Amino acid sequence: MSRNLLHKNKLDAFKQWLDKKHIQHRPGRGGFQVLQVALPNGQWGVVYDRIVAPEHYTVTAPMESLVRRFIQSHRDSK
Repeated sequence: MSRNLLHKNKLDAFKQWLDKKHIQHRPGRGGFQVLQVALPNGQWGVVYDRIVAPEHYTVTAPMESLVRRFIQSHRDSK
């Protein structure tokens, strides 16, 4: 996986995974935010739409480990 990237076709699966893990999420705000995710420190991590890479979303640095866990869980389940 490229650092800070979430493939656009994985967004719905990511939301379902968050639900299974009981991690709160909500729609993004503004033109580029796609999703906001509650982080353990009480802040909200953000998934952003990208102009330069239309097939991927960018995530904020505090969400990197969360996205990596999601990707790894999907690799392990195959």
